[in-house]
Amino acid sequence: MPKVQVNTESKFNPQETFEKVTKFLENDKDLKKLDPSYSCQFDAKALKGVAKGKLFSAHLEISPKATGSSVAITIDLPLALTLAKGMVQKTLQKKLDQSLA
Repeated sequence: MPKVQVNTESKFNPQETFEKVTKFLENDKDLKKLDPSYSCQFDAKALKGVAKGKLFSAHLEISPKATGSSVAITIDLPLALTLAKGMVQKTLQKKLDQSLA
């Protein structure tokens, strides 16, 4: 399975960043359109989470930094979506940046 890596920095502390990112992942209409069956499971203490559906799975990890936090999302795509890898990465990066603005 091809992997897509999306990384960004946040000015918010790790807990605030986790709340913003998890809210985005759980409620984004475009993600639901892509795979209506996907669901999320988050571990607020570890600042990690997993989103799984029929078409993809994604792993979230938030780490503290000196001036905020770092967000890493790794998405496993099926071979059928390999050609859309760049579009998936660009779209998710844009939405993630908007959620942390």
